[in-house]
Amino acid sequence: MEARCLIAFPASGPAVDFPFVEQAARLTRCIDSDKRPAREIETEYLVCSMARLRLPAQAMLEADRGYWGIEGSFHLRLDVSAGEDRSRVRKPIPALNLAMMRRAAMSVAIHWIRKCTNPRRATVTGFYDFMSAKQSKRAFSLLTARHSSALSTS
Repeated sequence: MEARCLIAFPASGPAVDFPFVEQAARLTRCIDSDKRPAREIETEYLVCSMARLRLPAQAMLEADRGYWGIEGSFHLRLDVSAGEDRSRVRKPIPALNLAMMRRAAMSVAIHWIRKCTNPRRATVTGFYDFMSAKQSKRAFSLLTARHSSALSTS
């Protein structure tokens, strides 16, 4: 048995010190089962870059259920392969710049992984190895060429 309540409220990036925030919500829940009897009410806060019209409270509640789908794929790649959790950059602007570059690189990596014909190489680490081959010539080509062939998997 689980009881959940989500109360959404407007928010902004500067107000919560997180870029692109449009709304936030307070989620409270209590879970009661034979294996885990209810001891306390859990409270967490969610922030979202979608406006309330595009993501109403019910949809945000459902999106919270899908959290582990995100955490288990994109964020896992950022944490493990890109080393985002090990980053010691703490100043807001450099941290934001690095986060955006990591996400851009991860998007390119995912594109490359989907086209990779060798399943043993179709990983973020495989992508990094592929880009660093030949003194990182492919990585520079990806950034500087008008029509880069760096994303070809051969």
